[in-house]
Amino acid sequence: MPIDDLLAYFADGGERPRHHLLFDDSGVFGRYRDLCLHSAFQALHAADTLRPAAHEALLRARDEHNRAISPAEAFARPGTPDEVVYFDRLCRTLHALNFVNLGGGDGTLYLNVSGRHLLSIGEGGHGRTFEALLAHCGLTPGQIVLEILESGVDDLKHLQSAIAAYRQRGYRVAIDDFGCQNSNFDRLWRLEPDIVKIDRSLIVQATDDARARKILPKLVDIIHDLGARAVCEGIETRLQHDLAVGAGADLVQGFHYSRPASSLQPDIAEHAAWRRPAAERSGHDLDGAALAA
Repeated sequence: MPIDDLLAYFADGGERPRHHLLFDDSGVFGRYRDLCLHSAFQALHAADTLRPAAHEALLRARDEHNRAISPAEAFARPGTPDEVVYFDRLCRTLHALNFVNLGGGDGTLYLNVSGRHLLSIGEGGHGRTFEALLAHCGLTPGQIVLEILESGVDDLKHLQSAIAAYRQRGYRVAIDDFGCQNSNFDRLWRLEPDIVKIDRSLIVQATDDARARKILPKLVDIIHDLGARAVCEGIETRLQHDLAVGAGADLVQGFHYSRPASSLQPDIAEHAAWRRPAAERSGHDLDGAALAA
């Protein structure tokens, strides 16, 4: 898809269309109604080496008064199903372009997909249009992991169809925030995701509760039995890091390693503190001291 076609796709109609994808010296940003849209990225690290294995794109939005708007509030703005689909694609294309511009063209990008978007697309059509949009960005479906909050979609049959269509096109699918709200193992088995992101509430419980600490490795084992990789997200302390690694998580993510930023994070495995074996860390480390900047 030529750049003109990409810009035309994300533009209002009329003789002088207003483009919703725009470029400046800092990269790509978006406009939707009164919102200004930007990308932030947070690394997912391999649990064994702490090398960056992928990056998750996160939406940053501000209104006409330059007030920060949460992603949930931004995604509530579209009214009709068509507007929901359009806005979701706009955000994901914005992230893909920025990811490539920042040097991530050979890497893996995690992108959140709105539950409203999933339900607004007819069965079998998921991922088709976005594949064409990705091609212009210089990415392929094989580089994309689509994060889905399964507890936010009540129509399990439609969700299964969406995941099957995405995977058939080469995308990988991650179930996000597993363990919160109405998440359950029966749905997990039926959805057969490639990746499961364990909600941070479980790792927080494991820091204080001996029973939760015993359950976490069993949960990771079940995820592995599904043939999926396990991600512990929301890691904020050294103790939580050690618990996640000890439980057998494949990937870790959280403020303890890096905060979301407009750039791709450096390799923290080069930091001397991370090269020390856990047995050599001080008691202060295990009390949850954050990684020094």
